[in-house]
Amino acid sequence: MYHSVGKRSARIALSALTAAALSGFYFMPANGEPSRLATAQDVSGSDLSLVSDAFVTPPTKKKELKKPFDEVSLYQFDTTPLGDRKPLLMVHGLRGEFYPYFRWQKVSEHFKRDPNFEKNYKIFFCRYPTLTRLENTTPKFSKAIDKLYAACKERPITIMALSMGGNLVYEAMLDSNTESKIKAVMAMGSPFHGSPLFNEDWMQYSLYKRLSMPWTRIDHSLAMKLYFDRNKNLLADLGWDDVDKAIPEGGKFKSKLWFGPKGELTIEKTTNTRLQQLNENGASVKRKFITYGGYISNPYLEPKAERWVENTAMYPFTFWTIKLPAHIAREHPVLKLLNRDIASVQVNKTWKDKLNPPFLFALNDGITPLSSSLFLSAETLNAVPLISFDSVKKLRDRTDVKLARAFKDVDHLTYIDGARPLVTAGRKISDELRPEDGEKDIWSWMLGDIMNIDSVGAKLADESCKEPVPTPESAEPSGESDAN
Repeated sequence: MYHSVGKRSARIALSALTAAALSGFYFMPANGEPSRLATAQDVSGSDLSLVSDAFVTPPTKKKELKKPFDEVSLYQFDTTPLGDRKPLLMVHGLRGEFYPYFRWQKVSEHFKRDPNFEKNYKIFFCRYPTLTRLENTTPKFSKAIDKLYAACKERPITIMALSMGGNLVYEAMLDSNTESKIKAVMAMGSPFHGSPLFNEDWMQYSLYKRLSMPWTRIDHSLAMKLYFDRNKNLLADLGWDDVDKAIPEGGKFKSKLWFGPKGELTIEKTTNTRLQQLNENGASVKRKFITYGGYISNPYLEPKAERWVENTAMYPFTFWTIKLPAHIAREHPVLKLLNRDIASVQVNKTWKDKLNPPFLFALNDGITPLSSSLFLSAETLNAVPLISFDSVKKLRDRTDVKLARAFKDVDHLTYIDGARPLVTAGRKISDELRPEDGEKDIWSWMLGDIMNIDSVGAKLADESCKEPVPTPESAEPSGESDAN
């Protein structure tokens, strides 16, 4: 029985994971404008002085977007002259290359409605292959930056990047030639330290230790195995770098269930040493980054009694609102489901003894832990374990990026579709690190920081600092959000 049920559930769960989890956005409708152009032309020299001659507008037809793509190409939003404006480059996340405007459609059109933005920026899009290793894509991205920089009369480039797009930009900026051409980067939900989600043995071990129901074990275990068998680049590029030294030495493990969790968990095998080495060399580059991190409320952040209620009395509700929608590929419910899997990741004995409760990754957006999206240092993560809502506020003077913002009840997709994971959540949210800045919808936060990019100053982590980080007033967009 477990054999047939396991295969059936795996197919269902796999469709959900490939649809939304890990930023795999296959089911977004292609509701863009008619196609305005196709690919960036490979031109050089004086021809690059005219932006309209160097870049075309992005394709929007489904048939064209579904074609295999293995280059790095740049596109312009429209053919209006650059004039005195600055370039704003939008870099998509995983599988974004298969979507209209590379899944920045709502954001870019919202920004364009603001006259002050139109006066100051011209939008460009980057399209790159996300199903291959970042180390193969990074050199091509750097060349694309060279072209855009030349085409825009050597004006420094401001970048907005989602998810692994932020990792691509960061890795490219470790080369000083590329870094010099980039003014600032706004990275949203980017797994700079990776994510436990992309460590297969660690996730399987956590399922083995936590889940008791046979159906749930087989369902989660097979879905993860089948997905990562087809997406090994994620394991290599975005696995956890163990910045917090939380990976346990679990050894070999195997469920008694057919197709249940099994594997071998060791610190040496699990740690993403490549990402670890990249981060050791990027302290100065981090100062150009504005990092946005979101997290979803979940029962692991509540007292033990509330967690028991969630797992028993509330089970029918969560089945209909989270589990069933996730298994039919509804994106936000999938992120809620993964949020709970990441939250319950097993940690080593040192952290278990130190924390109560020991849910070190409970603050995550369904893909990326807050500690990773804010690009926090090892010193900060040891001083401020992120195990409660109150702990977030303690990060205010401990970040070492240009600016860090943290948002409650914001998941991995909120940045591009405006929707929040809770039915009762309104559109306006506050920055948990600076609540005095008021409430805005997520796109107003993004637009405000882009418009004030020159005023936002870098601040290095300093435990002795008692003064709040100075931040400018965020500019409000003139138009209303069209978020669903």
